Amino acid sequence: MTKEELDRLQDLPIVFYDGTCGFCQASIQIALKYNTRQNLHFAALQSGLVEQLVPQQLVPDPLPDSILFFENGQLYTESEAALRIARHLNFPWSVLYYFRFIPLSFRNFVYRFIAKHRYRIAGRNEACMLPSPEERARFVAY
Repeated sequence: MTKEELDRLQDLPIVFYDGTCGFCQASIQIALKYNTRQNLHFAALQSGLVEQLVPQQLVPDPLPDSILFFENGQLYTESEAALRIARHLNFPWSVLYYFRFIPLSFRNFVYRFIAKHRYRIAGRNEACMLPSPEERARFVAY
């Protein structure tokens, strides 16, 4: 990706997701449907874009394999990422943002439990989902 393309992406809120996770793919489908402002963009973690786009000091090591959210120059992980994504969605999903008042340690405990069992919950796919032609403009990498 060129420097100009990466500079353009810096201003977009981007959801990085596990492209082979059925649970993550279902979550992306919800985000596509309920983000009627169409301001969220998406990239599979497997694309390597997070390492190119996000400043090195912000990228956790090891890189989480579930979901990350990049917005306004900040990278959010675990429950904070999920809640900040929910803030961009329409009702009823936007209500989840108010869970931010629950202590972070408890939120992340629940998040990690779900993330650990997500393949059992929704399965694993051989490849990343391919967006429809209408959705393709919102995917910056897959």
